[in-house]
Amino acid sequence: MAVQDLQQTLLRAPAEVGSGVHRVLVAFDGSPSAWAALHQAIDVAVTNRALLTIAAVVHEPSALWMGFGAMSVPYTREAVRRELEREMRLHLAEARDEVPATVSVTTQLLHGRPARAIAALAEAGRYDLVVTGPRPLGRFGRLVHHSVTHALLSRTRVSVLAVKPQ
Repeated sequence: MAVQDLQQTLLRAPAEVGSGVHRVLVAFDGSPSAWAALHQAIDVAVTNRALLTIAAVVHEPSALWMGFGAMSVPYTREAVRRELEREMRLHLAEARDEVPATVSVTTQLLHGRPARAIAALAEAGRYDLVVTGPRPLGRFGRLVHHSVTHALLSRTRVSVLAVKPQ
């Protein structure tokens, strides 16, 4: 019931100036959950004539550089960063191509921890809504990985919509 109410609220045309959703930010990493979030964000942007920003975060895995004493890694930190940036730029380009021409869209490539970077952009850009696609982690995954969606809820005053893939 609550999900249907939220969808009706988000997908209705703005009733008056100053109300409704004007700026939508979608966190995108190319995963199936991110694609579901993008499609929902596009629907919200089209219905509300909102600006859409697709943001991807380059997060360098720190575990790669931590280990048991000295170890040989065949890649430099800079090479790994460049490859991650290249991959995220490709994801952003694919996502941008999905957006209809009637929607004003921009892309942002951010660096750092995903939740912190997305939250900072959401606050600084004065977005009305952040759309994310939470990944199914399972019990063990929740112990090891941090949920970006959960962290966004605690780090920002902007509304967060979590969309599960079909």
